[in-house]
Amino acid sequence: MATEYLDVSNRTLAPASQSEVPRERAAVTPRSFAVGLVLAAGLAALNSWIETVADVHFLGGIQIPFGAIFALLILVLVVNGPLRFLQRRQPLVGRLFPPLTSAELVTIYVMLLFAALVSTSGSDNFFLTTGAALFYFSTRENVWADLFYRFIPKHFAPGWDGATYQREVIEPLYTGGLNFSQIPWHAWSAMLIGWGIFLLFVYSALFWSSLLLRRQWIENEALAFPLVQLPLQMVEASKGEAPPAREFWGNGTLWGGAGVAFAFHLLRGLNNYYPDWPAITSFQGNSFSVQFTEVPWNSAGGLGMEFFFGAIGIAFLLTREISFSFWFFFLLFKLQLVGSTMMGFPPASLPHDSYRGNPTFVAWQGIGGWVMTGVLLLWSARSHLGIFARQALKPDSKHEMWRSEEPFSPRIVLSGWVFSCVGLLAWCLFSGINGLAAFAFLALYGVTAIVLARVVVEGGFLFPQTTFAPIETLTGSVMGANAIGAASLTRLSFLQPMMFSDMRTNLLPGFLHTLKMAHELKFSMRDVRRLMLGAALAILVAWGVSTLVTLLTLYSAGGLTGYSWFTQSGPQSVLNGTRRVLTQQPGVEASNWMWLATGAAIVWALTFMRARFLWFPLHPLAFLMAGGFPITKLWASFFIGWATKSLVLRFGGNDTAQRVRPFMLGLILGNAAAMMLWMLVGFFMGSQIPYWPA
Repeated sequence: MATEYLDVSNRTLAPASQSEVPRERAAVTPRSFAVGLVLAAGLAALNSWIETVADVHFLGGIQIPFGAIFALLILVLVVNGPLRFLQRRQPLVGRLFPPLTSAELVTIYVMLLFAALVSTSGSDNFFLTTGAALFYFSTRENVWADLFYRFIPKHFAPGWDGATYQREVIEPLYTGGLNFSQIPWHAWSAMLIGWGIFLLFVYSALFWSSLLLRRQWIENEALAFPLVQLPLQMVEASKGEAPPAREFWGNGTLWGGAGVAFAFHLLRGLNNYYPDWPAITSFQGNSFSVQFTEVPWNSAGGLGMEFFFGAIGIAFLLTREISFSFWFFFLLFKLQLVGSTMMGFPPASLPHDSYRGNPTFVAWQGIGGWVMTGVLLLWSARSHLGIFARQALKPDSKHEMWRSEEPFSPRIVLSGWVFSCVGLLAWCLFSGINGLAAFAFLALYGVTAIVLARVVVEGGFLFPQTTFAPIETLTGSVMGANAIGAASLTRLSFLQPMMFSDMRTNLLPGFLHTLKMAHELKFSMRDVRRLMLGAALAILVAWGVSTLVTLLTLYSAGGLTGYSWFTQSGPQSVLNGTRRVLTQQPGVEASNWMWLATGAAIVWALTFMRARFLWFPLHPLAFLMAGGFPITKLWASFFIGWATKSLVLRFGGNDTAQRVRPFMLGLILGNAAAMMLWMLVGFFMGSQIPYWPA
């Protein structure tokens, strides 16, 4: 039987081109900065508008944003191709306008990556709608006014003076009809400054955390980083020339995969605009579902199968252990609900969490798994982190070479991380949040961000999300509602949607992807610093542009239409969850700790088995995602990718798998190109396709 080529130390698939591609001298230039900032501003504006108004996603909002991939495709083929031709035929013109180098293209891609993540509506920018939704959707029945108003600081909501809110600020945000000059910008100034400072501390903490983990995950463990394989190959250079490289772009298998994905969505989009075009009716476009009606199987609910070409391509790049585990644990999660019914505990009759609506025994297993995974990741990195801390506090000559191979000195990195964490805690205290509750909330966020980053960089998960709500976690296991207090719970309700409700755009994986690409292209430490500076500049520009565009879009089009999760259901969900906590006053329950310990034990056992037995087929990261929303969309794609790779390895071996690999990369590329085509068509025609392009 054919087997995968594995790096036994970390069980990851070794990139095929890592040792084959000649490396050019890396250099991050002012030209790449300028192009990157301009494109980042444009991408941020388009992404903010298209998500808020048209409810169309994946231009940004995933850890390999299709908008950034499409821009890189244009730069390599449409811009660099002609420039390289001119360089050959007209040397003088070529000297004036040289093609972009691999390093410059990576710099631009990195800046677009962060622009796409930061500008995604319904994640980090939830602060724009949570306060407004509190006032606009407040009714006598939900008693929000009595429960929350007296605890809201002035900088938490627009047009709020601590006692009353301005209707002329809140209502037009949902009804629309205002032009730029009519928008009450003055009412937002204090709020934008306050939340801007908070997000600056959050992004800074993630920035320094990536530098703390860089050597451990990229060099010591040599994780696969599947989501950077496509952009890295897109910018490959060969024979001393600038990209595009014939070895990659001249591969017919690549274009075969791209053609399959592009043709599928081309026909689907044409049928959407022109019904006379033939429709792809099999599986309702790209999905079908099975509904279970008999007891006990109906406890599992419906089972939807959707195939996403980009996700299938990514699943093929993973080890079979990881791709198998994702779909296996999802089905096991469904069977757990069936088993509960068979034991006399129908899930519908059990208490449910407010975030995912899962039975609480399942939710607490997930929480235990997330926390244990974070502990194990930090434990495995203890030696590296110990060296880092010692070199930061008291450098020695023994590790002089070690320090020279870090982009920033350990003292700067550790100081920056501590300053950011202290700044976050101070911001919470200034806002009136209980110190112990704020510390526990931020610590949970830190652990969750690290685990989520691991799911992305090792598991290739496109849009990861948590499976739990932190307020319920703290009140049900750590402190209880009375210990936290109504004021702190209300204020944490504003932090929860920003930091936890939709973590698919968390920046920690993006920072690690940036460092991985710099490592693969052999950037000097000076160029790594410049690259990280470019990422920071892109974040600032994208945040400013997307905030401005989002407010302009909401005040002109109205928040009652478009992306309802961002403007309506998301804020209402977290506020209603906090209302239940305040009215029911739950305390710490022993049963929660029992299920939490169960989840932690499962993750520990899976990790132990992987460490002792190479044949063990289950990965603990998949257990964490089994109860979340993204896996309901992606599990079938993981299954198809796993099955395809298994068959190829079984009957063709590693050589055949390497030949099929460009086809899978082509699926991702064709998927991104088709999605961007229909987004641009919709932008100009004023009618977006109402489905998630896959």
